[in-house]
Amino acid sequence: MAPPGRPATPPRTHRIHLMTPEPRPKLEHTYQQRQFGRSLRNLREHARIDTTEAALRTKIDVDKLNRIERGQPPTHHELTTILDTYGLLYDDWQPYIHQLDHNRQRGWWRTHGLPRTHFAGIEHDATTVREYQLGLIPEPLQTEPYIRAILAASRRPHHAHESAIRLRRQQRLTDHNPRHYHAIIDEAALTIPLPDNRIMRDQLRHILAMAALPNITIQILPRSAGPHGGRKGSFQLLTFPAPETDVLLRIPHVGGEIYVDNQDDTATARHLFDHLTALALSPEASRRWIDEHLRAVSPRPAAW
Repeated sequence: MAPPGRPATPPRTHRIHLMTPEPRPKLEHTYQQRQFGRSLRNLREHARIDTTEAALRTKIDVDKLNRIERGQPPTHHELTTILDTYGLLYDDWQPYIHQLDHNRQRGWWRTHGLPRTHFAGIEHDATTVREYQLGLIPEPLQTEPYIRAILAASRRPHHAHESAIRLRRQQRLTDHNPRHYHAIIDEAALTIPLPDNRIMRDQLRHILAMAALPNITIQILPRSAGPHGGRKGSFQLLTFPAPETDVLLRIPHVGGEIYVDNQDDTATARHLFDHLTALALSPEASRRWIDEHLRAVSPRPAAW
């Protein structure tokens, strides 16, 4: 209590400072667009022209030139002006014009109303995908009933055509030029209860069928592996074609996903994936593990 004549001291309050997260990194352009921008940058560097001089000679703003070299598609007029300025003979222009037209085509994912840089578009050009999945069956291996069950249990809003989108993405594993896919699946992802055991039984059978394909490697990481770096969360490593081989790290989280292309960070993720590969069961032992677990899953519907 305050002495007579002196105002009472207000109670102390503790301020809580909330950390404002940084903007989520995202990809502004597809692999093909970034590759095209690099090819224009290589032409400029081969001609020994810096961006300031290139801007003066092409009458294209320096910032716009930089964006083009990072993957923003130029207009046809801008492209031909750039090629002429960099000294490329007219007879050699056609491959660049053709590639620009190709990059402007709408990918299948756009028919579902997805943005140009949705993960389906980024993933489409990858020649190799390596994935560690901690909690769920990896999306490239999910069956439609499993997808519906997982989406129904999720509190996160999802696209109205999410099932169709995931199934369409899976076609890259079995098309005329299938990508290489290596999945390491934590045992927990294969043992979570579903509303109907038949869903998991069919899902396990599907994984076994996919594991038999020559371009697909599937390994199970058992609980007996103990603590390891993968316990922090799932991640994917996407490798894109030569001549400038790119590796992109994708990290999903509760609010979406982030992409990392920094060489040091992607190298760290590659080393972790190699470590998890060594910890996991071999592909042959993994198939036996799945087969044994399949026989242990009751065919009767589960109460959920």
